Amino acid sequence: MNNFNGKTAVITGAASGIGFALAKHAAAQGMSLVLADIDEAALQAAAEQLSLPADRVLALRTDVRHAAEIKALADAAYGKFNRVHLLFNNAGVALARTTWEHTVADWEWILQVNLWSVVHGISEFLPRMQLKVARRTL
Repeated sequence: MNNFNGKTAVITGAASGIGFALAKHAAAQGMSLVLADIDEAALQAAAEQLSLPADRVLALRTDVRHAAEIKALADAAYGKFNRVHLLFNNAGVALARTTWEHTVADWEWILQVNLWSVVHGISEFLPRMQLKVARRTL
């Protein structure tokens, strides 16, 4: 894909860091954006900072650990934009302690965000993305 103008990107972890940098770059390329983050206040501030018209942006608080919330994100993205061209499963977490100090709950949280959110994202978005491509090539 060489031309991103008019395409749609979904970005998890979009309120800060790499996710917000991706959002700024995608917006500058003319893309519509679906922004997801667990921090609703930061997410709304990020969406406002992009200064996109309402028809080009959707910001949805999403806890990526939960398959149902990723499904709701996909449903909302396709409901508003009908297509998703790029999916950035960007949300991620880390702890700043030594590994032997992590509790089982810490490890579960890390795996839910860093692994299972990617699995849920692929499961919900990729079949729909492939279906749209398949229909276009028929």
